[in-house]
Amino acid sequence: MSRKTFNCQGMSRRDFIQLGLGGTLGLGLADGLRLQAASKAPSSQANDTRCILVWLDGGPSHYETFDPKPNAPQDIRGDFGTLPTSVPGVHFSEAVPHLTKVMDKVSIIRSICHKDPNHGGGNHYMMTGAPTPVPVSCGAFVTFHPSFGSMISYDRGIREGLPAYMSLPRVSRSGGPNFLGGQHAPFVMGGDPNQRVSE
Repeated sequence: MSRKTFNCQGMSRRDFIQLGLGGTLGLGLADGLRLQAASKAPSSQANDTRCILVWLDGGPSHYETFDPKPNAPQDIRGDFGTLPTSVPGVHFSEAVPHLTKVMDKVSIIRSICHKDPNHGGGNHYMMTGAPTPVPVSCGAFVTFHPSFGSMISYDRGIREGLPAYMSLPRVSRSGGPNFLGGQHAPFVMGGDPNQRVSE
């Protein structure tokens, strides 16, 4: 027969003491576990990740760079040969020999695609992760959503005096902050690195 824990006057003294001790010990245990987990967690410094996005608007195709398809028929695989990378089994085109040496430090994502029939909308989708709400022309410089760089700036903020989002030599199409505001626009480093400097 179970003991009655409540009566007309409320909780019994024994139940009150058991509840109080259980709650105190439980809170102490929860705080101890939380502190233990925090001491074992890696510091934010160790997880401080950086990303470099090389955006080649209308640039080289995949089969001429990172996905050479060496076993495909000649009219699909292209004219370049392949080179092994620093990751066994992964080959790049011979057009990017220096990148083959650092494959173990980069990620190649070959599954990104969109269904927009033109460059303007497709560019927006790739730079923001969202389709345009209305059709846009092929060369459109539109931003209906914040770019990935602006989202990183919003989340990360300025650290050690360095902007969280930089772009060179100009702001890319759909690379703006939209509703996040100008403080999350890219810091633009102008100039063409291939341009000769007159002496």
